[in-house]
Amino acid sequence: MRKTKIVATLGPASEHEVAALHAAGVAVARINCSHLSTEDVGRIVRATRQQSSEIGILVDIQGPKLRLIDGIDATGPEISLYQSGHGTHGEASAHVGFDPEAIGIRPGQRILVNDGRIVLEALEVGPHKVRAKVVTPGVAQGRRGVNLPDTDVRVQMYSDKDRADIAAAVEAGADWIALSFVQRPQDVVEARAMAGANIRIISKIERPQALEVLDEICAVSDGVMAARGDLGVELPFARLPLIQKQIADSAMRAGIVSICATEMLESMITGTRPTRAEVSDVTNAVRDGFDAVMLSAETAIGHAPVTTVSAMSAILTEADSVDRVRSPFADNNPDLAAVAAAASALASRLSAKAILAVTYTGHNAELVAACRPPVPIIAATPNKDVATRLNLRYGVATVVATRPPGTDEAIAHAVDAAKGAGLCSDGDRLVVCLSRTSPRSMTDTIYVYDV
Repeated sequence: MRKTKIVATLGPASEHEVAALHAAGVAVARINCSHLSTEDVGRIVRATRQQSSEIGILVDIQGPKLRLIDGIDATGPEISLYQSGHGTHGEASAHVGFDPEAIGIRPGQRILVNDGRIVLEALEVGPHKVRAKVVTPGVAQGRRGVNLPDTDVRVQMYSDKDRADIAAAVEAGADWIALSFVQRPQDVVEARAMAGANIRIISKIERPQALEVLDEICAVSDGVMAARGDLGVELPFARLPLIQKQIADSAMRAGIVSICATEMLESMITGTRPTRAEVSDVTNAVRDGFDAVMLSAETAIGHAPVTTVSAMSAILTEADSVDRVRSPFADNNPDLAAVAAAASALASRLSAKAILAVTYTGHNAELVAACRPPVPIIAATPNKDVATRLNLRYGVATVVATRPPGTDEAIAHAVDAAKGAGLCSDGDRLVVCLSRTSPRSMTDTIYVYDV
């Protein structure tokens, strides 16, 4: 069983091909709210679930993305940026969708446009306007992104649309939401209050300010994403591989999910096979310790989404067969991880086929996955929502099985479900972990079970 998971973005090329994507190896389907109305968000979540009841669903909230309103011609020595509705769009000026002064731009700070292809430096900031020196000239169309790497951006984290999109995702039954442009732990706490307890939260790490408090963000998140698109603009691109590793390391210490994203198989938007550099990039993400890798435009608008997923799966299968990342989670959390770490060590010592985590809420399986055992993890749960949510966890395969109060009966039901799914066979040795106290209690018992 492949351990590293695939997240695939749905779009015009793939939103009706969910079953085929899942069969090719996709564990979680991503729905990007940046290009959708709130009504579309709920509709696509429900349509995705109808196409595959087993796939996980992640809804990516747009967040405070700063953009140009109209085109920009920054080929002179200076240019003025006006908030939309203010100033005139004449020579050497453009409109943006924010108030430069209100969000905190100060003289001397950089303003990057169109993925950093145009570089400006703020000279004078006033109400609804910033006058800037052109450092790297260029021309860009409207709606291009604006990045402020030197600015602690003071902007409302969640727009009315973001709040509505979160509510729609929860109502429609999504498993995860991803928060864009998280800068501080409080951003995650605020989203959790809106989302409630039945959905998990991914914090997208896209700004230098988030890296300064990365461990604190991990402590309040269920997962983090190395969103390399904006990170590669706001930080020197040569630092990106080291920052990527930093994000994976922080997530492993906290025992939460990590996703590596952006341009992983970019050439396959139009091509039929990945480049050698892309193969190495995906493999290095496995070596860094990420739970999952993500496809964006490759599956949203690419010419062959299923072929792209198959290529990604082949790369991951090869990488998983060789590389094993040692997680620091158990050492950092000795009490919390005691049973899970013991089960992982025992499975390794006995060369077990798998670890069977009999779980009601999924917490048992999450702790085992955080320890990164050398064998697959079979999570048996009576809750279908828990099963789809666990799809994003490294090394976890899920089955739905009833959970009787008795320990022997619970194990028997879980093993039967695992056999039915082809995850184990007669003669296999399993390390089983579950609670003897009650189905909802913390795991307290480990068994060696020969199927």
